[in-house]
Amino acid sequence: MPVIRRIALVLLPVAVFFAALVTTSSADLNGRYQTGQQRANQLRSTIHDETGRIDDYEGTIGQLESRLSALEKSAAIQQQLLASVNQQLGTARRRLVQLRAQYARDLAVLGTELRAAYETPPPTLVGVVVSASGFTELLNGLSDLTAIERRNTRAAESVKAAREAVKAQTIKLAQVQARRRRSTAAVLSERDAVATLKESIVAKELKVARERDHDTSQLKALQKTLLHEEHVLDARAAAAGTLSSGGAVAPASGCVNTPFVPHGGEFGFFQAPGTNYSVNEEPIIAARLDALGRALNLHLIGISGYRTPAHSVAVGGFADDPHTRGEASDTPGVEGVPEATLEQFCLTRPFPGPAEADHIQES
Repeated sequence: MPVIRRIALVLLPVAVFFAALVTTSSADLNGRYQTGQQRANQLRSTIHDETGRIDDYEGTIGQLESRLSALEKSAAIQQQLLASVNQQLGTARRRLVQLRAQYARDLAVLGTELRAAYETPPPTLVGVVVSASGFTELLNGLSDLTAIERRNTRAAESVKAAREAVKAQTIKLAQVQARRRRSTAAVLSERDAVATLKESIVAKELKVARERDHDTSQLKALQKTLLHEEHVLDARAAAAGTLSSGGAVAPASGCVNTPFVPHGGEFGFFQAPGTNYSVNEEPIIAARLDALGRALNLHLIGISGYRTPAHSVAVGGFADDPHTRGEASDTPGVEGVPEATLEQFCLTRPFPGPAEADHIQES
C-alpha cells in the first residue's frame, strides 16, 4: 500500500474526531448564541419602552415648565402690586396721622373760639351799625364779622372732612391690601405645587434614564459578545467543512492584486459603513480578504481600514500605526483562520494575542 494512502487512512479518523468535536462545541456555542440573541431582543424592547417613557416625561416636563414660567411671571406681578399697595398704605397711614393732628388742632381752635364767644359775645350786625362812627368804620366792622363767620365755618368743615377721610381711607386700603395678599398667596402656592411636581417628574425621568443607560451598556457588551460568537461559529463551520474533506481548503489562485469590488453575496468581505478602504494598500487588502472569505465560506466585516492619526489614537491605536498608513484592516470573522491559510491568500496576522486576532495586513 502506498505510504501516502496509509497516512491518509491514519489521519482520516483523526479528522473525523476533530470534526465531531468542533460540531459538539459549536452546538454549545450556538445555544449560547441563540440565548444571547433572545436576551438582546429583550434588552432592545426594554430600551425602546424606556425611551418612550423618557419622551413622555420630557413632554410633561415641558408643559410644567411652561406653566411654571407663566406662574413665575404672575407671581412677580402680584408681588409688585402688593408692594405698591403696601407703599400706598404706608403713605395713607402717615396722611391719616396728619389728618388726626389737624383734627385735634381744629378742635382746639374751635373750642377756643367757643369759649371766647361765650365770655365776649361776637359783634352783631345791629351792634356794628349802631356803634359805627362813619361809613368806613361800618364797612370794616361788617368785614370783620364776615371773616369770623367764615373761619368758624371752615373749622367745622375741616373737622368733618378729616373724620370722613380717616374712615374712608382706612376701609379702602384695608380691602385692597387683603385682596392683594390673597392673590399673591394663591399664585405662590400654585407655583410651588407645580415646581414640586416638576421635580418629581424629573426624578422619575432620571431614574428611567439611568436604567436605560445600564440596559444600553448591557446590550452593547452583549452585541460585542454575539458578534464574536457569530464569527467563531462561522470559522468553526468552515473548519468543520475543511476537516470533513480531509483537511483540504479551497486553494488561492495566487495573491489578489486588484482592488476590492463590493458585492451582495453571503460570503466574502463586507465593508462596514463609515469605514475607509480606499487609501494606499486598503483596496488590495480588502480584495484578498474577500477571496479568503469566499474560499472558506466566511462573512468578514471590515470595521476599520484607513484611520487618521487622531482617529487611531481616539480608538486605542497609535498616531503612526499601520492603519494610519493604509496598511491594515480590523476584520471580525477572521479570528479562527490559521496563519498558514492566511499566507495562502498573501495576508498575515502580525500581532499575537486574542485582542489582535482580527488585525490583518499584507504578507
